[in-house]
Amino acid sequence: MLRESEQETKKPLELDFEYIDREEKEKIIKEIKKEKNMKAKEITIMLEDYLKKEGFITVKEKNYLGYNNAPFDLTAGDENSLKIYGFEIKSDVDTFENLNRQLQHYSFICEEVWLVIHKKEIPKWLPDWVGVVRITEKGKMYREQYAYRKDPFEISTGYAWDIIAKENGVAGSKDKLQAMFNEIISIRKNILFNHYFAIQYDSVTNQSVFKRFFPLNDQQKRFICGLNIEYQMKELQKELKILEKRFTMIKQLMNISK
Repeated sequence: MLRESEQETKKPLELDFEYIDREEKEKIIKEIKKEKNMKAKEITIMLEDYLKKEGFITVKEKNYLGYNNAPFDLTAGDENSLKIYGFEIKSDVDTFENLNRQLQHYSFICEEVWLVIHKKEIPKWLPDWVGVVRITEKGKMYREQYAYRKDPFEISTGYAWDIIAKENGVAGSKDKLQAMFNEIISIRKNILFNHYFAIQYDSVTNQSVFKRFFPLNDQQKRFICGLNIEYQMKELQKELKILEKRFTMIKQLMNISK
């Protein structure tokens, strides 16, 4: 039987970078141009410090393939909502040569993707779903462009759901199909969050270790169990055996009383 979760629902965290309009941006950039060049490591330290103070958990130099395969500069997570944020950090001497490919990798994992810069100009070709944060040498951070979710698995129209159901001969309303799909996505989200923040690299042992577990909620567990018919049958058989034993005991007690 599934145990009810004892976790309390907490309010999701929000990134709260100060927004600047075009006029303010020109003034701020003019002042930033006077500052010394910043290295990616300096920017990372300031950004990670800010995120931790806001309550996020962070991990550096890791992506969905591991630590040493085209890692993301900095990934932050909200353990209340299991939302993952990706930050690609460019120093003043870095180029944007590989940025487009890097952003596509981020979008597969992260609900929000952010480009973090100091003096550099924003690339004109930058996708509108990528947020932009400009940082000063004193650690002040300004948001120049919002980030929003780019879901590579999104199926947004009722027509698309109707076609999926019709062509596969699946009975049921599109609302139920969509609800099932969303549940699968939420389970994927949990798995990714655990991959990033529960399993971490230990520099002492030179191995990946399980630091902390972020459990599925009760609804997700029921959904998985509902798909696993073999598991459900085994659980029912266990319950039937328990009932049989209790029935036998009752019969024995009734015979004794006679």
